[in-house]
Amino acid sequence: MPRFYGPGHFTEDPYSQIVSPHGIPVDDLVSVLQKEIRRGHVDNAVLAAYEMFITSPDVAQHLWRRLQLIAVEDVGMGLPMGPVLIDVLHRNFNASPGGVWMMACHAVRLLASATKDRTSSEHADWVATKVALGEALVDVPDYAHCVHTRAGQKLGRGLAQWWENGAHVRDELPSADHRYRDELIEIHRRDEADNGTAPRSSRWAST
Repeated sequence: MPRFYGPGHFTEDPYSQIVSPHGIPVDDLVSVLQKEIRRGHVDNAVLAAYEMFITSPDVAQHLWRRLQLIAVEDVGMGLPMGPVLIDVLHRNFNASPGGVWMMACHAVRLLASATKDRTSSEHADWVATKVALGEALVDVPDYAHCVHTRAGQKLGRGLAQWWENGAHVRDELPSADHRYRDELIEIHRRDEADNGTAPRSSRWAST
């Protein structure tokens, strides 16, 4: 059967056709950057980033795109705020004349030195692969059918049911104060007893 997942042929990657000022293919530099960050080899990761940085403005931006990916794919829950930090450094990269390379260098050092966690990448690839093979598909549980869905409205579920069931969360903050929710449930129960659970009129309905 044809393969619906995994990387394409190298000719589909435009960076395989570009070389750095020192003659290194950019797709090799990207691979070095990511694998050295994974292994915590800070110095060679920074050297790979610098070679990308000096190749062209487009390749420098590709460096940042790759760092944004690495923050999720390879560092993940090891540094949950990593994607935000990389984004902030990138913004400073664009806004600080003379300090642009330092921002990129710091981003690489931050990721290479961080605790690593690849489970988001593994989970994402597992899902894409299993769905492509027809071996997995999202389950739609009954509690998803709330007032915000066609199925839920056809079942007569209103806002009282949503606050009691649809808004349920696990791992809740132990000190959560639900007095507002409890009052909302009573308000919606009274309203639905008088008016039913039909949704409000469309905002766009003609008058």
